[in-house]
Amino acid sequence: MIKDLSAFYSKNALNMKRSEIRELLKVTRRPDMISFAGGLPSPDTFPVKDLEDIACQILRQKGAMALQYGPTEGEWALREEIAKWISREKPGIKPENILVTSGSQQGLDIISKVFLDPKDTVIVELPTYIGGLQAFTAYRAKMVGVLQDEQGMRMDLLEKTLTRLAKRNKKQKFIYVVPDFQNPSGVTMSLERRKRLLELAYEYELPVVEDSPYRDLRFAGESVPAIFSLDKENQVIVLGTFSKLLCPGLRLAWIMAPAEWMDRMVVAKQSMDLCSPTFTQLIAAEYMKRGLLPKQIESIRRLYARKRQVMLEALQKYMPKGVAWTKPEGGLFLWVKLPKRMSTDDLFPKAIENGVVYVKGSAFHCNGKGQNTMRINFSYPSEQQIEEGIKRLAKMIKENM
Repeated sequence: MIKDLSAFYSKNALNMKRSEIRELLKVTRRPDMISFAGGLPSPDTFPVKDLEDIACQILRQKGAMALQYGPTEGEWALREEIAKWISREKPGIKPENILVTSGSQQGLDIISKVFLDPKDTVIVELPTYIGGLQAFTAYRAKMVGVLQDEQGMRMDLLEKTLTRLAKRNKKQKFIYVVPDFQNPSGVTMSLERRKRLLELAYEYELPVVEDSPYRDLRFAGESVPAIFSLDKENQVIVLGTFSKLLCPGLRLAWIMAPAEWMDRMVVAKQSMDLCSPTFTQLIAAEYMKRGLLPKQIESIRRLYARKRQVMLEALQKYMPKGVAWTKPEGGLFLWVKLPKRMSTDDLFPKAIENGVVYVKGSAFHCNGKGQNTMRINFSYPSEQQIEEGIKRLAKMIKENM
């Protein structure tokens, strides 16, 4: 009998880390618990009737095809619709530039698999999306964080970081950003900084990975051009998803990349799942073909705008002096900052005792910092739960200040 099963794990497997957010979902099962933890869309936004009608049509008319294996790249009909959708921002995007994935987390894994060797460097925001950190860590890359402020990643610090790494001959592979209503902070990168980011990417010959799951969920302020729409050198890879626009249960997302990189990504995906679900791809393609997506997005915007406002008003009403928070113009999240001497890691068990859950800010920092911060979500809980949850959270914080 094998005494130590862990002795057989690969170095990559030993380097993998559990998702703090996925683990938190177990805690939220309590009926009295109010969860601000997950990035879950509201079930009220799911277009059940439309999807039911389309699913029945697909099964009647294309049943044999829908229930069969499909091409690794994705169904042509869906890739064509996605290309049209993206071409609103930059004309000329072709289906050949689109790879359908089983969720955008798979997209992050594919990019990591194609580009990263152990000890390679990835430039990320401080803070940044925990799923990105997970994917890059699994391939034993080293993350170097660049602080952000209310306008996104600071370009002066990025330039200093790139200069320092170049002098040390560190092998940098790409810059990873979530520029629109960032997860976790809710911050949107300014136009000036997007342009400067591309200038630095060109100078140092680095790809930019633009993770863009929330871009269409703007409900305040003026839209800022997508980074890829400003790119003149074909150095931007884009991640998009249907999880926040339709529903996560379809498990559909996409990578948009220059054709030169697409072949390697397709090969990487083949060893993962052969292909994404044909049935759900055909459903999404027909949904887009019918022109239903713009109306769907508009209804989501209205709902989330109300919920965000309820959360902002509750924070203003209940939070003690010394606590600050972002005011995002879209997306799903707010970022809360406590006084420096406080730790949301230490407060977490007390929050659970008070029946409210958040995500600790340290989980989004590649440098282990951010202990006085937390991410809270406004898309999933009801307006009543938001009010009561913020009240509980504020009470707990005040008692421990």
